[in-house]
Amino acid sequence: MAAQEENKDSVEALTSGAMAPVWEWVQKKIPSGTRIFDAHAHIGVDVDGRAMTAEGMRARMEAAGVEKTIVFPLNDPNARDDYSGPNDVVWSAYEDHPGLFVPFFRLNPHMNYEAEFERCVQRGFKGLKLHPVSQKFELDDKRVVRLLGMAAEADLPVLIHTGFGMQRVVEPLLPTVEAHPELRLILGHSAMVEVLSAVRAFEGHPNVLFETSVVRLKDLYVLFSSFSPERICYGSDIPYGDLPSTLHATLAAAWAAGLGEKDISGVLSGNIRRWFS
Repeated sequence: MAAQEENKDSVEALTSGAMAPVWEWVQKKIPSGTRIFDAHAHIGVDVDGRAMTAEGMRARMEAAGVEKTIVFPLNDPNARDDYSGPNDVVWSAYEDHPGLFVPFFRLNPHMNYEAEFERCVQRGFKGLKLHPVSQKFELDDKRVVRLLGMAAEADLPVLIHTGFGMQRVVEPLLPTVEAHPELRLILGHSAMVEVLSAVRAFEGHPNVLFETSVVRLKDLYVLFSSFSPERICYGSDIPYGDLPSTLHATLAAAWAAGLGEKDISGVLSGNIRRWFS
């Protein structure tokens, strides 16, 4: 009961008080009929103390009118070498709420990942999450390149953290994308450390999407002004971001860049939804 009250209070704090005008503006700017699909969120616990439960995620989604969310593990301090424990937590959340969540599993490329990759694919996970900063690897590491090739062969979408803490994105990742044009790739945080270089490098690769969570407004504006809106998808990065403020940033940048309601609806829903229909 206490957890339910905490979730309720957290959600209300995001849509009331000082946040009330932000939330009111967001609601007015969401195109009518848009079924919001959040492409980036976490369930579990992190070494930094952040945490999110399935019920907490569900409460936030319901309060914000989000229909579906991609969820994957945090940088769990209790993860075994193969990340199977945190992956099971995400799968349980999906089993409890199959209409709300799209489950991605997480791996550490430094560890033996073949068995867990196969287990998760066979179980029915819909995608893979990789975090180069948390797991301390480069995108051109031969173990990562092999893992991305396995994902391409399995037709499994991969979301890669390309935000805070990254030093190299385009140069190490582009050869793998060119070698596997069928690989469906989501650039978490829109490669914000080199967004223009990424836009130019991946423009001719239609299976690469840019995801907007916790990206600075000015970088989102650059993205929306220089890239096809059909290749951009909305994310919140819960529990690091929240739905009202990330929706506000995405919508503000999109409107400033002159996107129409059809394109904005695609960013908030349709562009990522086509991969998981």
